[in-house]
Amino acid sequence: MRLVTWNILHGRRQGGRVDRALLQRSCAALRADVLGLQEVDVGTLRVGRADLVADVAEAAEMESTFASVRSLAGGGRVGNALLVRGRLLDSEVLPLPGREGTERRCAAVATAELTNGTQLSVAVCHLGIRGEGSSQLSAVIAALAERPGPHVLLGDLNLRPAKVAPTVESAGFRLVGGDLTFPADHPDRRIDHVALAGLAESAVVTPLLPVSDHRALVVEAAPPGP
Repeated sequence: MRLVTWNILHGRRQGGRVDRALLQRSCAALRADVLGLQEVDVGTLRVGRADLVADVAEAAEMESTFASVRSLAGGGRVGNALLVRGRLLDSEVLPLPGREGTERRCAAVATAELTNGTQLSVAVCHLGIRGEGSSQLSAVIAALAERPGPHVLLGDLNLRPAKVAPTVESAGFRLVGGDLTFPADHPDRRIDHVALAGLAESAVVTPLLPVSDHRALVVEAAPPGP
């Protein structure tokens, strides 16, 4: 199965305008079985009141859910989207802990059944940047681990691998490696991550796409062999 996490910067070209059609084509071209997106807008002024979740779901022919805990000035909401090639058996919006004065964050947590019959539990999140990311990561992992495995964590965690690995490994997850992901044109850090439990990766790539200031992190994974 192909697992992808990508912060899409609400569908904006690097240094340019929002391009919904280009976002749709880019997401469809990833051919993901599970796609986790961050910085996704629904009904905001900056995307012309469009629903980017519905746009991508239609283009990629995937089922979707949206998790948001905050609105933008002028109306509309921003958050995380989870899309699967198959069906979502259930989903929830998990508000994450934060500090007073910091941006509210959440995770989309769900159990999915893919078209090949594989069932797995998935969380998609975008963590804070003012020191609250580590506690938020622990909360996401704890909620995900309560669901049946295999488990997949996808997200822009705003944390380097050295900060992420101890938290996920203590819960029995494996942090997937890969190249740097941010900024997209000349990346100097990896803050976008995939962590797995009950699955093993066989290939990892970080393609440069024509939308966003992040590269996508694309992971081929399967249950571990005997």
